[in-house]
Amino acid sequence: MEQDFEIYPMPMFPTLAVGDVGASAGWYSEVVGFGTVFVLPGADGDPVVAHLRWRKYADVLLVPDGAESADRKGVGVSLSFLVGDMSVDAMAEKLVGLGVELDEGPVTRAWNTREIVVVDPDGYRLVFFEAVDVGRSFDDVMEAVTNGE
Repeated sequence: MEQDFEIYPMPMFPTLAVGDVGASAGWYSEVVGFGTVFVLPGADGDPVVAHLRWRKYADVLLVPDGAESADRKGVGVSLSFLVGDMSVDAMAEKLVGLGVELDEGPVTRAWNTREIVVVDPDGYRLVFFEAVDVGRSFDDVMEAVTNGE
């Protein structure tokens, strides 16, 4: 995936507390395909912050967890990313080929998306999705969901 490392004001991005910033950054970049905007090394040379980008306005910041957060990382947190250059099915095949276990999918949802769900090394759920029918209006999709279609 081509990465855009332009620096710009971000309207929102998550900061994830992880057990090992370097290992997690490696997983996100080498396995899933995020680009690395920057990595800030600590005094010992190990990374203490990693800024990663899936695509423009879809960044995550990885920081070391504190002992008090170790038992609750990732609980209830799902981050959703629009798949860009490949289909959800192709991404699923790529990830499985790299040894990643899919938590769910590929699955087509009633709300007009096709998704896969993976869990990162720290328990955060990553949902990668694409629109199934880009020609459907929001109202059509909501009517189908309401009617159980």
